[in-house]
Amino acid sequence: MTDILARLGVIVILLSVGSCRPGPADVESPAPTGAEAVLQRVGSVTITQSDLDYHLRERHDGRDDAATRELALAELTRRAQVTQAALDEGMDEDPVVRAEMAQLLGARLREMVLTPRLQALAAEEIPEARLREIYQEQVARFQAGEKREVAVLWLDPGADPGRAAQYVTKLQQAREWFAKDETLVKQPGAGFSVLSVDYSEHAASRFKGGVVGWMERAGGMDPWSKAVAEIVFTLKMPGEVSAVVSRPEGVFLVRYMALKSAVQRPFEAVRGELEHSERQRRREAVKRAFEDEIEKAHPVEPDQR
Repeated sequence: MTDILARLGVIVILLSVGSCRPGPADVESPAPTGAEAVLQRVGSVTITQSDLDYHLRERHDGRDDAATRELALAELTRRAQVTQAALDEGMDEDPVVRAEMAQLLGARLREMVLTPRLQALAAEEIPEARLREIYQEQVARFQAGEKREVAVLWLDPGADPGRAAQYVTKLQQAREWFAKDETLVKQPGAGFSVLSVDYSEHAASRFKGGVVGWMERAGGMDPWSKAVAEIVFTLKMPGEVSAVVSRPEGVFLVRYMALKSAVQRPFEAVRGELEHSERQRRREAVKRAFEDEIEKAHPVEPDQR
């Protein structure tokens, strides 16, 4: 804040008094209105009591003895002289100064008007009844979907239909071999066991019994995992093995290994999350209202020139 106000100290003066810069028929600036005491005047630039009080607080640790006041007033006078020199050079119309002015005034306006509103909002309690209402409105958001652990045998024939037919036959043989191994059939956690080494090209799971891991119904981001998820969610019971499926993504044999049922996270577990998101929503609403107020109060007017 100190940096903002220090920069404003020069730029505000440049632009606020620039419109009344002395011309041939305008030697003196209008006197300030209200009870503000003018301590010094340098051309069209004035130094007021409030300027001095602020300068003492920010630059001299609030000291108010006569010597410090004299020093501070001398510093402000020097600043006013530089400011008037800049005005004489037309710096108040410089695009850099105008851009700085717009940025600083906007920051100060938000600090003086918007920040207190946000602080008051932060101090408000959000009733539990409202949080429970939001929970019911967004109940699907707090449900972890069903997950299934999956093992896969996969061969990639590319765009070769002859090879695709050979791979379908190969995985059908693997499925028959699997069905004859009662020990393997009764152990869903084993996936496809040693079959994956000879009957799969999936590098990540080939040497792990074909075990891919847990999948939700939607699968992952890539077409391959979506294909696997689509197949495994057609199966009924853990341990079950699909038919051999030939798709654009390749030839698949999928085993449904285990189930994690859908879980609804209770209100108590997500109360903090709900409160955080509601506070954020309210903050954004206050910010939008602030911007809307400015827009309505200061509409854009077409240039009549």
